[in-house]
Amino acid sequence: MSLTTYPGLLEFIADKAEITSAELQLDQTLETINLDSLTLIEISLYIEREYGLNVPEGDLRLDQELGEWVRYLDERIG
Repeated sequence: MSLTTYPGLLEFIADKAEITSAELQLDQTLETINLDSLTLIEISLYIEREYGLNVPEGDLRLDQELGEWVRYLDERIG
C-alpha cells in the first residue's frame, strides 16, 4: 500500500496543506497537516471527479490516517 498509488490525490492534498507531496506519510491525518472539514469536502469532490467514486458523508474523516484513505480507495476502486 502506498500513497503513490494515487499521485493526483496526493498532490491535491499536499497543495491544500501547503506542503510537498514528499512530506506526506501514511500515518498522518488531515488534522496533523492542519486541514479542516471544508478541505475534506473538497477532497471528497476531487475523488468523485477523478476516480468516479461517490464518497458518502462520514466514510472519510479528518482523524483517519492517510493509509486508511488509501485502503478505502483500493477497496472501492480496485
